[in-house]
Amino acid sequence: IERLRSAQSAEPKLPSLLQARLRPYQEEGYQWAMRLATAGMGGCLADDMGLGKTLQALAVLLERAAGGPALVIAPTSVCGNWFTEAGRFAPTLNARIYSDAGDSEREELVSQAGPQDLLIVSYTLLQLAQERFAGRHWHTLITDEAQAIKNAAAKRSQAVFELQADFRLALTGTPVENRLADLWSIMRFANPGLLGTVHRF
Repeated sequence: IERLRSAQSAEPKLPSLLQARLRPYQEEGYQWAMRLATAGMGGCLADDMGLGKTLQALAVLLERAAGGPALVIAPTSVCGNWFTEAGRFAPTLNARIYSDAGDSEREELVSQAGPQDLLIVSYTLLQLAQERFAGRHWHTLITDEAQAIKNAAAKRSQAVFELQADFRLALTGTPVENRLADLWSIMRFANPGLLGTVHRF
């Protein structure tokens, strides 16, 4: 609580290298996420679709890039969009799509990732290479379309939960699709242990 109170007084500035002008609510979203990171907590950014969650997240990734490697997990259909948006709005990030690398290069992409590096991987490929990704410590970890991990018992969700990270941010327009347990699972990712063990909702 004290860390949160202290972080509330911070006024995070947008990274100068961001190639975009954020709307006021997007800048507020960025500042909120950075305050959580300062307090050592994760979050769930649950803006509606089309309101710029990716752009806000890219601003966070850019601001934190010097601290270590970043990993974005997204549905296969939007991995390319993440790569394109990173190149457009945060060109100083060294963005790579895991699926684009050859088999021999993939292990190195994960093991050698460092500051300024942004690795983008699909939920499917993350699950298939679970041990490889869990063997690294990520400075910033983002799950896009985070409703993909709404079932905490699913193997996909378990693979995501095993990842180690300093800051976790979930992006989703639908944090609750069917039941309250959907949100519990997303928050289990963002802040492991904060809400206790799962119960039937």
